[in-house]
Order: sequence, then structure tokens, then C-alpha cells
Amino acid sequence: MPPRADAALLNVQPRQRRTVYLRLAKSPSGRSVRHLLDEMDIPEPELRETLRKLDAAGLAKRGTKGVWTAVPLE
Repeated sequence: MPPRADAALLNVQPRQRRTVYLRLAKSPSGRSVRHLLDEMDIPEPELRETLRKLDAAGLAKRGTKGVWTAVPLE
């Protein structure tokens, strides 16, 4: 079971993960990898790995049709 999403957990993440999380948090309906690639200057393999690590930390979830959303912080 992933840890609960809170600000302390986000603060210990590397800068790139925090940046991706904040970009996801700005869009309540979520963002696809394609949209994130258009908006950010991160290579696709790094972005996908970042999203997987955010998911493992309980900070992001992959929804239907590949749309990623940020888990609200407590």
C-alpha cells in the first residue's frame, strides 16, 4: 500500500518529480503523457519513469486511457 500523499512526501521528491506533480495538479481532469511532453522539456523515457515513481510514492495515479492525475495532498 503506497504512503498517504502529503506535502512532506512531495517535498522529499527530486525537483523533476515535484515539477511533474505540480503540472498534473493544475489539471484536475488529468494529463496524458503526450500533453505533458508538449508542455515540458523532459525526454519521454524520463517522463514515463517519473510518472511511475510518482505512482509508487502515492502522489499520482494513472486513469483510463493513459490519463495521469495528481493525488490531492492531505
